[in-house]
Amino acid sequence: MIEMNVQLDGATTTVTLANTQGQLIFSPLNDVPSDAHTVVFYLKDRHLADREKADEQGVLRLPWTVEPEFVTRWLANQQGESPVTVIPLAQEKALAPYFDLLTQVLSRLGIHLAPVPAPTPASAASKPHPAKARHRFDKALVTTPFTVSRNGSRATVYWVAAKEMLVKAGAVLTQEPLMNKDGSLRYGTKYGDKLRDDNAGAIAHFMLIKDVSLRSVNEVGLFLYFGDTNGWLELRDAQGRTLDELTRVD
Repeated sequence: MIEMNVQLDGATTTVTLANTQGQLIFSPLNDVPSDAHTVVFYLKDRHLADREKADEQGVLRLPWTVEPEFVTRWLANQQGESPVTVIPLAQEKALAPYFDLLTQVLSRLGIHLAPVPAPTPASAASKPHPAKARHRFDKALVTTPFTVSRNGSRATVYWVAAKEMLVKAGAVLTQEPLMNKDGSLRYGTKYGDKLRDDNAGAIAHFMLIKDVSLRSVNEVGLFLYFGDTNGWLELRDAQGRTLDELTRVD
């Protein structure tokens, strides 16, 4: 159970956590507080955002046992900044309970620990889904990095064998579960959660701290973003070519 006190004062909301765990203050955009032991973050439509795009400001007053620099890095990683900002493993483990606390509190307050989703172009939305295609493993692509960015997830992936995909450490996993209209979990969310449970030792705060081996492109999509689309079209090389167009057998 998490205890907190919420105060509303005009356009400002102040959330004080129990046991001197800190304080969250949400307000319209103002000057950054001068208190050195705070972390300031910005929101757009309740998602993490850059200052110039934001419509709201959040200030996190930290307990003295928590180093602001590591919280700043953690928030940057949740926002999807590239490259991923590394937190030393010792500090990552030590701060794990506090990051979990922040994740739960912010989620309950309706804050999405992910960037604002990009709008889907009307032309793309109207395109029919492609027919199921066949793909052939190509040894020439074993050392080719493919990147994916969807629904707040980001990763670098290698196709290293016919039935093995390698998701590299540093990948960020989608946090928001995909739901059916009746409020139940979608199949992709359930299967994705199972894959995450199977690889729990490689995950810390929705980020991979070790490489993870999966059996297929489909599993990669389920693992990273709960597989709500054709994963072959999401994985792209440095030239922007999809894994589909590089390996598809017509």
